[in-house]
Amino acid sequence: MQFDYREFHIDASPLDEGGRYYARAKIYRRASAGIDAIEVKYSGDLGDYPSDADAIDAAQRWAIQWCDNTPA
Repeated sequence: MQFDYREFHIDASPLDEGGRYYARAKIYRRASAGIDAIEVKYSGDLGDYPSDADAIDAAQRWAIQWCDNTPA
């Protein structure tokens, strides 16, 4: 799942491995016109979950907390 939050673009797409879903997120500074977005943080695995919805929720919470604690 991808979404924008504050000045960031977040990709909270889980990894599906054998019926378990690993939460992870990539955070980018949103791009200006004509400039590509720049990745600023990658979470790595944030734990495994029984469903993709649970993994997405965990990754979103982590990413939003990281954005809220990062100066603009």
